[in-house]
Amino acid sequence: MYEQRHVPPLSRPRFLRRLWWHVLTAVMLLAVSVFAGAVALMHLETLPLSEAILHASTLISGLGLAEMPRTGAGRLFTSLFALYSGFVALAVSGIMIAPVAHRMLHCFHWDGEDATGSRRTGPSD
Repeated sequence: MYEQRHVPPLSRPRFLRRLWWHVLTAVMLLAVSVFAGAVALMHLETLPLSEAILHASTLISGLGLAEMPRTGAGRLFTSLFALYSGFVALAVSGIMIAPVAHRMLHCFHWDGEDATGSRRTGPSD
């Protein structure tokens, strides 16, 4: 997916487009996770949509429970969803950091030659 060592770093517009796609992917992962959590809470706890979204979003953000679940199934789900949320937080962090970290490391390790063997002085903007 990313360019290799002998390929020059991406131009600024192409890098920003790549960064945009990573941000969009992270937001979609969060949105799908909140939606799935809200649907499950609506079913297990018989909550209205607004409260289910509140509970799912506070769990996914790491704030914890907005209110204790009333049923045993709701308690089991919220505990498992909280564990899942930790993994989602790690995944979202990795998705967001990956293009920036790759660009920095690529600029440090790029040998200054493009694929044809001619020398270049820096990223083409």
